[in-house]
Amino acid sequence: MTDKDFRDCKSILCMEYNKDVKKASQEKRNFNIEQFSKLEKKGLKFQNLERKLLLHTTKNGEKVFIQYPGKETIVSSPEKLRPWDFRPKLQLSNGSYIKDLSFPDIWDDLTDIHSSDKTLLSILAGIFFRMAFMYGYTLIKDNYHYEDINSIDNTVKTGVLSFQYYKPVFSEKVLNHLSSITPRGVSLEAYLVYNDLLVQNEDCKYYYRATQIMKQAWDSKNGRYNTLLSHISVIEYLQERLSFSQIMTRFQRGMGVAPIRLGDISDITQNIILKQ
Repeated sequence: MTDKDFRDCKSILCMEYNKDVKKASQEKRNFNIEQFSKLEKKGLKFQNLERKLLLHTTKNGEKVFIQYPGKETIVSSPEKLRPWDFRPKLQLSNGSYIKDLSFPDIWDDLTDIHSSDKTLLSILAGIFFRMAFMYGYTLIKDNYHYEDINSIDNTVKTGVLSFQYYKPVFSEKVLNHLSSITPRGVSLEAYLVYNDLLVQNEDCKYYYRATQIMKQAWDSKNGRYNTLLSHISVIEYLQERLSFSQIMTRFQRGMGVAPIRLGDISDITQNIILKQ
């Protein structure tokens, strides 16, 4: 990436983190949790009859769905029940699907990106931070196509449903500058939308656990926030700003998550993100 390309991306992605950003983020997250929780599930059952809802089609023709109900809707213990659980699915333009990704898969992808161009990680860290606070997200109401599939992936019903949620809008100019990033053979646009839906599901599950199982207020650091800021910690390690023992200690203390120190975000992103 050239210096000019980086400056272009920085001018578009530049964001000042402050209490107003945090407040707006909380409102958007609460709204999305409510909308995703209300998706109709009557007659649906994990691995029996599931709904695949198409939420995004990229410029390259890739399709990003959510498929529900998820595996945590059928559990042995009531304490582990997560009735709003879903999983994102990413279909390539040739009709095939990538495997369902875990967070360690994403950290492997960040390592591969680091190997190709170290500068790209600073920009990705800025994008992840904006996603953590749903900055630049737009409320979109639309009619979305779905198909209901049985246990052998045969379509038994198709339809359209009205749905609204705060959705990320990624700059086409930034995506063009980052076009060399194609993790697992998919466009960055598709990859980011997939990641957004992964952390949306995290929000839904943690919110349900707190408010319905534990009967307490939801700590909004759990979910989208901790997950995406842990991705940035991996970037911080790849930038050699953290030692291996430091990032391992961070994950250990966070019991599987390792959010960055907010005071370090400007250095990690080369001042794409500024903290007030």
